[in-house]
Amino acid sequence: MGTQEKGEREINLLDLFWKILLNWRKLICFGILFAVLVSGMRYFLDVRAYQAFKSIDVEKIKEDMEPEELKQLADAVSLQRRIDDFNSYLEKSAIMKMDPYAKPMLELQYYVQSDYIINYTKDKEHDYTLELISMYCNYISSGEMTKKVIEELSLPISQEDFAELVTVSGPRGNDSGTIFFTISYADSENLEKISGVVKSLLEQKSSEFQEIGSHKLNLINESLNTVVDSSLADKKNNIYNNVTTLELQLKTAKAGLSENQVTLFDLEVSEMRGEELEEEEPVFHIKYMILGMMAGIFLVCVWIACKVIFASKLQTAREINGRFGLRLLGALETSGSRKKRFLSSIDNLLFKLKNRRMREIAVDQQLEVIAANIMLSCKQREIDSVYMTGSEYEKVDKSILDKLKKEVSKQKIKVHDGGNIVYDAVSMQSAMEMGNLVLVELKGISSYHEIDKEVDLIKQYHANILGVVVL
Repeated sequence: MGTQEKGEREINLLDLFWKILLNWRKLICFGILFAVLVSGMRYFLDVRAYQAFKSIDVEKIKEDMEPEELKQLADAVSLQRRIDDFNSYLEKSAIMKMDPYAKPMLELQYYVQSDYIINYTKDKEHDYTLELISMYCNYISSGEMTKKVIEELSLPISQEDFAELVTVSGPRGNDSGTIFFTISYADSENLEKISGVVKSLLEQKSSEFQEIGSHKLNLINESLNTVVDSSLADKKNNIYNNVTTLELQLKTAKAGLSENQVTLFDLEVSEMRGEELEEEEPVFHIKYMILGMMAGIFLVCVWIACKVIFASKLQTAREINGRFGLRLLGALETSGSRKKRFLSSIDNLLFKLKNRRMREIAVDQQLEVIAANIMLSCKQREIDSVYMTGSEYEKVDKSILDKLKKEVSKQKIKVHDGGNIVYDAVSMQSAMEMGNLVLVELKGISSYHEIDKEVDLIKQYHANILGVVVL
């Protein structure tokens, strides 16, 4: 594997995940801390708002307002009233709930056949045909018929809504006795039932209207169609556009209101809607505790990720090869080196999960493997002595280091060691005279900068780095 440029290193996402998970104490502590802070702050704000609401004196506030401020408040309330009226109409009106591009429509065409005959040889009698047509049209449009239809079919609409669904017109052109009648309803099945009730009512009314003049009411055409009503589409669009325009005006108007004006606005709007504006007594909300906990955990994760990404010290043994292009002779990790902390059994469980696919090797066996790697490297170069050093050599566990040197000596390799060759002149001279070095670095302690300086110095004197041992 080629050497990467200095300062570049790969971030292993799996390592980052385990790094975050192994900091579970911080996750829990900060989660609890932020849960208390966020929910406490929310409770404090709710208490303050509740106390302010209870102490509101509407008359006193209005007395202290300028006429211009009162006008601004009245205009804002008026805008809200108009918006509410439009929205109420859209929500409750039966015709507004219909699809204008697929509108079910029942068409009925009646012909009034009167017994009036023009007799030019006798006195001319009054032609009552037009009066009959007018009375039938008025009856169809009146609340009398709509009320009976709604009651008989138990329709969930008001008389006003039903009136919007009905259109009636008298004779057209040269026609003198035809009534055109249409009914719309969202449910086609109910529309057929409405048709039956309407025909029955008109037959009953026909017998009553015989007093005006003898006649017959004939149904000459009946059809049920689905039509496109462009006028209804235009009406709905106009209302939606009006609501949008009014909401923008209201938003602009409310942006210029003071805190007192906003309070009075809420009170007047609630009164206008028949609602009772009551401020709930402040309580601790579990959702803010959850949000706070999530925020605390998220911040800890970001903090740990930033520490890994912008780390200045050796994070993993793999970086020896990946970042510095040096041979890794071995990495020694012992469970005994971990700090004894509260609930350390959880840490041990997490380490077992992390290393579940790795074979657990005793410390002595790991040292033997490292010593064997050093011996093989020496044989390849036909040398019998090495110099051990490192950027943090003085911080290495002496007992582990002694065991390592002892194992290497068993392989008939002489071991010399010293301090940091960058800052210790004697160690530097001894190391360069020997010319074959084994670096011992500490994960989480040895800095990238110091390792770079150490490697650069060795290369300047053309010495050999057999490899690196990471503890």
